[in-house]
Amino acid sequence: MNRNELPLWMAFTHSKGFSSRRKMNFLIEVLHKNNISLTEAVQQIKENNKLNFNFTEKEWLGLHDSIKELSNYSFLLEDLLNKGIKIIHIMDISYPKTLKQNLKIDAPLLLYCKGNIDLLNQMSLAVVGARKSSERSLQFTNEVVRKAVADQEIIVSGFAKGVDKKALDSALKYHGKSIIVLPQGIDTYTSKTYYPNIVKGDVLVVSTYHPKAPWSVGLAMDRNKIIYGLAQNIVVAESNNSGGTWEGVLNGLKRGREIFVRKPQAEEKNANFILIQKGAKALNQDGSINYDYTPSLSLFEEPKQEYKIIDFTAEAVKYLKNNKGGLTTALLCQHLGLKDNEKTKITKDLSKAKELTRVKKGRAYYYYLVENMSHQQEMQF
Repeated sequence: MNRNELPLWMAFTHSKGFSSRRKMNFLIEVLHKNNISLTEAVQQIKENNKLNFNFTEKEWLGLHDSIKELSNYSFLLEDLLNKGIKIIHIMDISYPKTLKQNLKIDAPLLLYCKGNIDLLNQMSLAVVGARKSSERSLQFTNEVVRKAVADQEIIVSGFAKGVDKKALDSALKYHGKSIIVLPQGIDTYTSKTYYPNIVKGDVLVVSTYHPKAPWSVGLAMDRNKIIYGLAQNIVVAESNNSGGTWEGVLNGLKRGREIFVRKPQAEEKNANFILIQKGAKALNQDGSINYDYTPSLSLFEEPKQEYKIIDFTAEAVKYLKNNKGGLTTALLCQHLGLKDNEKTKITKDLSKAKELTRVKKGRAYYYYLVENMSHQQEMQF
């Protein structure tokens, strides 16, 4: 690794107005294709040479603004190195192959690491789940991690409450090793709890964000793809029908990943069975594969607003043909057994419907069939 080039990588990676995918395209089309270093490319950019890359004005200005901050990035680099933090860019030989293979063009350009970086290229398992998970899910997590540690797998953790924290602690309990993926900049990670494990080489802390970036919901959601990307295998203890675990599994399945989900019991109110229906493989409570399990929707309460596609216009027309008077979105929600948070979707659909017309009465809007309104107008004429 060329240490002198790291400030350039930091400036390039954190430049604004330039998406990660576009930056990756630049690396492929300019650096890789022409076999040049980032140092050579930046020198050309300083001289207003766009290197035949189709920069947008926003990207070009953002990149130049970031290059002006190179001295600040040099000072930041020295500070990070003094704290024992290592930086690995995507074109470095030590960059984890698993991350590249799993995320491809969405792989992070930089990894900020504290601890044993050798863990990045070993067999790994991510055990993930909801922050508020059942005791059954936590017991399942402990058992899966115990077996994984016995097989010398590295446990990848998102360092969140619930399943993630349980997976990390169980890995250390059984004398295994773990990678913590942060939802914040590595310089804002101040926890001393795992410091002895980091020093010992059993824990590696990783961040892909600007070192000074504070924790945020957006980063917490975004880092899930890094958790999944660093792991050869993925196990889900418990998932809700929204949030990081849910989105991570759907994204993983879309990418063709093999994902394992704990088989839920009939009385459980989680989204595990839906993920299995979508293509994940079922695991028994002891972590073994359940080859015969096919979830039955009749055993569960399926939230209509989340998983059932409804033609609101057709339902409104049907209602108005069978009932006198107008129809409000609140009344249609009640009629269909939906929650009030569906009213926005209903309003959007009904406002485009040619079969309906909208009339304001007081503070509420009422929908009527156009054919009925036309007939009334004819009668009045």
